[in-house]
Amino acid sequence: MSNSQMGATPSQTIGPFFKFGTEWIAEEEIAAAGQLGTITLLGAVYDGAGNPVPDAMLEIWQADENGHFPPDTSESWVGFARRLTDSNGGYKIHTVKPGPVLAASGEVQAPHIFMVVFTRGLLKPVFTRVYFSDESDANANDPLLNAVEDLQARSTLLASVESQSTYRFDVRLQDSSRGPETQFFSFDN
Repeated sequence: MSNSQMGATPSQTIGPFFKFGTEWIAEEEIAAAGQLGTITLLGAVYDGAGNPVPDAMLEIWQADENGHFPPDTSESWVGFARRLTDSNGGYKIHTVKPGPVLAASGEVQAPHIFMVVFTRGLLKPVFTRVYFSDESDANANDPLLNAVEDLQARSTLLASVESQSTYRFDVRLQDSSRGPETQFFSFDN
């Protein structure tokens, strides 16, 4: 067969089998529920039609309550978890609220959690940050948060307070009836 007779190569996506092979990594805790200072971060992942994504995987990276990352933390602190969404697109993670982080540039970053979202249909994961709505002073001075000029896009980075120790952060992969798309970031080398 000559090259002129070959058709286009079909596009590839991850899925619909994405959840298969990843269930073993489901971990709900960075810090034990009930431990002093523990918070719960919960929410859901929605697609562009506003439907829950039942098989997304969230990867969380964060500093400890003092704003430090390993190896400058206690030996028990890893600051990392992976969590699969449930059949309703929901997730729940027990952790501690991170402290302000000193960036390499010397600027102080507001308390935040770095979140990576993997799901079927995405060839590459998407990256976002979860800031806390009750940290208004710190958020007002955060260099990355302030780089997002559109106020509606900036608001998609804020986890809302559900209760004293529970925050809600929904991920929207595209604009939908449920709200605007979550602000995602790209990182170039």
